[in-house]
Amino acid sequence: MQLAEPGRFESVSIPQPRDIHDGEVLLRLLSGAICGSDIPNFQGRISLVMRDTAPGVTTLPGYPMHEVVGEVVASGDPALNIGDRVVGWATKADGLAECLVTRSDSVVRYCASLSPAEAVLIQPLACALYTVDRLGVAGEKVAVIGLGPLGLMMAHAAKTGGARSVTGVDRVDRRGIAERFGVDTFVHSMADRWAENIKDEERPSAIIEAAGHQVATLHNAVSAAAIGGRIFYFGIPDDEFFPFPVNLFLRRQLTLTSGGVQDRQRWLRTADAYLAEHPELLTCITDVFDVREAQEAYDRASLHSHGRLKVVLTVGDAR
Repeated sequence: MQLAEPGRFESVSIPQPRDIHDGEVLLRLLSGAICGSDIPNFQGRISLVMRDTAPGVTTLPGYPMHEVVGEVVASGDPALNIGDRVVGWATKADGLAECLVTRSDSVVRYCASLSPAEAVLIQPLACALYTVDRLGVAGEKVAVIGLGPLGLMMAHAAKTGGARSVTGVDRVDRRGIAERFGVDTFVHSMADRWAENIKDEERPSAIIEAAGHQVATLHNAVSAAAIGGRIFYFGIPDDEFFPFPVNLFLRRQLTLTSGGVQDRQRWLRTADAYLAEHPELLTCITDVFDVREAQEAYDRASLHSHGRLKVVLTVGDAR
């Protein structure tokens, strides 16, 4: 699949990649999942990660999808063999392709009991576990702004990681599922209203901003945090520069942390083991499409709706 214009895919045929360098693998796609960070790029925004300058939309075939499960077809890494099934990152975000090349240090073999459509959850779960580990949540009052699939997994990881309490904030009503993911208090609200009305005794000491895509929610995290609190900004920015409430940040004596997953193989393996221990996390997969239905899948993922969480695409019978 290739973007023809903002919000519209077309099917294209290109030669299969042949040049596999050391530290790379060629994968045959089995399954992929849509991340919230893919949607602005699907809708035509310039990717701050890919640094593309194409007019109109990014015309890289297979773009935008980076959460993938695939079968190794060729390998430039002696630790991965032809026929291995692996999960992880499509490092060029070109996962909507029959075959793709990715860095071998960004994928691992996964638990054989999982179908590819289930195993794809390991990649975002690795991001959630990494974030919670870096933030440090044991004994803390934690708040997660944005209870999409990733935010829910972060809430779950915070609860199992020893958080004293977990509050989840989302404009979409997640009451039914939030409790199953370790959320003690669900706030059905825009983040600014929550931050504006929070009582001092309710202020969280650790906040994960898992919404992204606008300036406001980072400001809301600063406004809501307790004195001496810590904020992890995970939500992907759509803008290069953010205005920031420095005075309030200073007066509250806050700490701001951010960053993507380092040592990806370690965290993918950790996520694989965590998912085996907590299979209830699979309930955040709500929609499964054939990869040929990518247009419908991305249209569905673009909607903020009560019943929609993780949208997964599969190839043939890979469910």
